[in-house]
Amino acid sequence: MVDIFLICVIVVGFFLLAVIGLYLVVKYQHPDDKNDAYIPKLVVLLGFVLAGGTVFLLPLDVANNSNFAGCEGFNTAVCGGLNMVLFWDIIYWLIPAWVFILIPFCIFYYEADDGMLMAGASVGAK
Repeated sequence: MVDIFLICVIVVGFFLLAVIGLYLVVKYQHPDDKNDAYIPKLVVLLGFVLAGGTVFLLPLDVANNSNFAGCEGFNTAVCGGLNMVLFWDIIYWLIPAWVFILIPFCIFYYEADDGMLMAGASVGAK
């Protein structure tokens, strides 16, 4: 049985991480990008949530397995009920995907639109 308190902590923690990340993205954005570049901003926001979630996963793992000494393997019925190995595997696969795939893609996506496409075409047409 899954502990309801742990589920509530996960939902509230995710919400707080998202709100703090959104605040940081809005506060420190460049003035020229105020209503632009939504995909890179989303990647940065979810990167903040992923980084904070990685930090908060360790206390969640301790809280999930702290009720009983047998939670390590043979008698997991009285534990928190969350499959923490799956949580850790998801985090350990998301971090390299974020660092090596999504962030470089968003950097190239963001730099591809420099505003000079139409200016260069009009100069070349003369």
